[in-house]
Parts: sequence; C-alpha cells; structure tokens
Amino acid sequence: MPLSVFSQVPSGESPLPVRCTSGPDARTAAWFKASANKAQLSTHIITVKPEGEEHAHRIRSGFGINQQRGAYGSIDYLDGSYVKDSQGNVYLYNPIMLFPTYSYLKLEPFNGDTLVCRTPQPIANIYGTVCYATRLKAQISDGGLAYVLDVPDGATQPNLDIKFVLRGDSLYQVPDDYITFPGTTVQVPSVLLGVTDETGMWLAMGEANTALRPCPYSPTMLPAGVKSEPFNLYSLDSDNDTVRYTTEVAIDGNDVYMTNPYSPDTLQWIHGTLSGGKATFLPQYIGVDKRSNLHLSFLPATYTTQTSPDGTIIYNYVKAPTLTFDYDAQARTLATDPQARVAFLINAGLDEVNAIMGYRNPSLTIFPVQAATPADPKIVQLQAYDEDMGMGFLSVDFYPIDTQNRPLPYTRLFYNIYLDDQLLTVGPPYYNNVSTPFTNIASNYADNEYFFTQQEIHNVYLTRPFEKVGVQVLFKYDDQWYKSNLVSQTVEGTGVNELAHDAGEPVRQEWYDLSGRRIARPSQGLYLKVSRYADGSVKTEKVMLR
Repeated sequence: MPLSVFSQVPSGESPLPVRCTSGPDARTAAWFKASANKAQLSTHIITVKPEGEEHAHRIRSGFGINQQRGAYGSIDYLDGSYVKDSQGNVYLYNPIMLFPTYSYLKLEPFNGDTLVCRTPQPIANIYGTVCYATRLKAQISDGGLAYVLDVPDGATQPNLDIKFVLRGDSLYQVPDDYITFPGTTVQVPSVLLGVTDETGMWLAMGEANTALRPCPYSPTMLPAGVKSEPFNLYSLDSDNDTVRYTTEVAIDGNDVYMTNPYSPDTLQWIHGTLSGGKATFLPQYIGVDKRSNLHLSFLPATYTTQTSPDGTIIYNYVKAPTLTFDYDAQARTLATDPQARVAFLINAGLDEVNAIMGYRNPSLTIFPVQAATPADPKIVQLQAYDEDMGMGFLSVDFYPIDTQNRPLPYTRLFYNIYLDDQLLTVGPPYYNNVSTPFTNIASNYADNEYFFTQQEIHNVYLTRPFEKVGVQVLFKYDDQWYKSNLVSQTVEGTGVNELAHDAGEPVRQEWYDLSGRRIARPSQGLYLKVSRYADGSVKTEKVMLR
C-alpha cells in the first residue's frame, strides 16, 4: 500500500540525486514552443472552475516528485477533484499535487472512455514566467535522475500526449512502466507529467500514474441538538513530555463524540460508545484535512520503542482493533492505562499505519471556561498589495489567552480581518477556493493556499488592494461573542516587490519554493528570493539555481 508521504524517503532526504535539466537544444525548444502555441486553447491559465459536474473529494494516488522538498515516491489518500463538462472534457484540479497551482488541466475526449491530455498546458504564472505541465521521459545518467522531452529516434517532434481513462466515477492515467535506478531497488516512473518552463526545461517537480477514486466512507456528523464542550487532550510527545491539545467532546446517551485534534478548525467528529464505565472507539474515517490535503482516519494503535545508533527514540505503531478509555462521569474524565502503551493515530487511510500524528497514552479532562475577553492580537508584518503578485500579506500573532492571561480553548477562538474598515469575507470573488463564505475565521483555519497557521502565528494573503488592515480576536462562550480591541495598521513603504531602491546590501534574505514554503537551504530549481533592507524595503526575485 503506497504511503500518503513519500514511501521511499523515510529520512525526509532523497536517496537519489534529482537534478533539473540544463534545457533542451534549440530545435527541441522550438518544437516545444510550437506545441505550446498549438495546445494552448486559451491564452490564460484555467483558474476558475469550469462549468460542469464536479467530482470532489476523491482519493488521489500516484507517484510524486518535488526536488525542492528533497523527496519523491508513491503517494496515496490525497484529496483530489475533477470537473466534467457537457462536451465530455474533463478538468483535473491541481495537475501536480506536490506543486499546488490551484489551476485545472484539460483532458479531451479521445476514444470511448479514454481521454487525452495534450501538453504542454500552462498551469501557473510565477512573476511573469509561465510554468507548463508537460509530458516528459526519465533520463538517468551519472548526474542523477532528470526528466526531459521525449523525442523518439527519427521523430520530427516530441511525444507530448498523456492518456487518461474515465470509467464510472474513477479517473486514472493510463499507467506507464517503472524503471529501476541503477545500483538500487528504487523504482521511478518512465513517464512524468512534469513542470517545465517555456523552453521545456524540467523544474524538478511532477506526477505520474495519477488515479482518483471515490471515497467509500462518510464522515461522522454530530447529531442535531447535541452540544459539545471544550476538553483538554493530554498525550506524550517524542521526548515523553506531556503535551496539551484542545478538542471538543459531546456525550449523547451512550454515544460519545470527540473532535479531531489535528484539525481543530473544522470540528471533524470521532464517534465512540459508552458502556460499563468505558468509552470505546473503533477505527473510522474522519474526513478531508485542508492543511495536509489528505483523507484522514482515526486509527487505534499500540506502540513499542527502539533506540537508533545516534540515541534517537523511534516509536513503532501497530494497528489495534479498539481504543478504550476509563470514563469517570462525575469527574468528567477519560483516561487510558499509562502502562498499556496505547495510542490513537490521525492516519491516512484505514488499511495500515500511515500516521500523520500520533497521540500516545491519551487522556481527556474538561476545559474550564467562563465569559472572558480575549487578549489583543499583534500585527507582526504587513506588506502592501502588489499588482504583479495580485496580493498583499498579513502576519498576525495571537495567543489563546484572555486579558487576565487565563487560557482559552482554540476551538472557541476566531478572528476578523478588516480591510479599510470593511469586514473581510472569506469566499468568492477574492477567495474562490471557499464555497460557503464566512467572516469569522477559526483561529486554526488554514487552507495552505491563502491562510497558513502555526500555533499563534497566522499568515494571510490578501487578494484585493487596501491601505489599512485591522484584526480583532473573538471568543465564543455560551452563544455569546466576546471581542478583543480592534488592532489596526496602515500600509507603509513600497511593498513586497520594490525593485528600484538604493538601500545597499540586504540585511536578510529568505528563500521560498513556488508553493510559498520557506526553504532553509535551496538547491537546484526555481525559487523566490526575498531580500529585506535596512530602510524597510523588500525586493522579490525569481531565481533559477542549477
């Protein structure tokens, strides 16, 4: 069973040298450009969902590669979707899952239930440079693994078509062979839907043997009229220290419900039963997590430990049929035996252990709350709206405490953003990835497209022009809202993309991949370099490292 993370990269580092190509020769590049002009049915990238029948929340699998993250391998349980229009065209959302572009790849009817993807197709525009999804073939040399344009011997142009099959509710790429990297047992696909620049040069990202299948499970819903309460969830971390998380718990007769602690902003419910002073939870599907873009499940487990040669403790999990808590109705606690070495996993899939997060020796206690005013937020960084980028940037910190420094549950904290004194609505037309607009943003809300959250840090990309930003924290208690002060800041300086200044050498430089993730040590590939200067100005450049 493929993993939802890279099964061939247990250490997080790629065991194979993955390299960008140096670029095709002039003739091949000319073929590529001609094919691009022919294949581009429109001059713009398809970012708006096409009209048609949407098939959302499919389980997506395949082989992914992203050299910027130093990893590759088989992937599974990703969340995928596609749209089929009235003409039989199919539009695959996020063509390269490990390079999210939030755009669509067009597949045209070919023969029966077979579709053809005619590449290259534009999928992203990075500071004026168009990135294409292009059919490539593997090239293994002393320099490592690369993917290049497939020009058969004696051919007059590259082979650029990839076939897919739409059968029932399943969409899958007609599989290509895998080849074994010399001197290893590692297998890589012979053909890749790769990310290239306008010359056909591979940018060390891509996907192969893509498949989308219906999810056979439905998430648990909290029954109507049943109210939950915030609870503390305690478990052991990798250093055997006790860590506290916030969850919600509801009890309805002999049924008990707990929210997924890994995704506290979405209130995904996990169901158990009460009997004889015990609360028992079975393996079960939870739902889609927007942060990881994975289909998550609840998986009971036991664990053992082993120590690696460098002294690192490794926790090995094994599936268990149930997880049972001792339930004290009077004290309102749920506890496991600390000697039993039990855990529950937030897992990709139900078939085998593929943990996204593990909670060892868990216990739950009531989170005492009362009416309280949340502490004020702090605007840490504000970058002006940039016309070329089509967005500005806000970074704000706030902690789950009230004005008296008493803890507040994350599950009951929200915040509002005001642009030029107007309350921001998260939804179309500025945030098209949201189908149901909202204004109260959950404290842990993240979609990894516009909203990014890590503990108290909240980073937001603002997609319309503004001169002033305000942020206010909200706490919901007993159906009442309690609000912090509105903290505002006016845009200053020239913004994120100021290229002409006389500020001398930068005081700090940061590197980001094309998905917006910060990179500590960039290697080969296309990156964004952000230089910050003493006068407060910021310069962003697109840089290709070879």
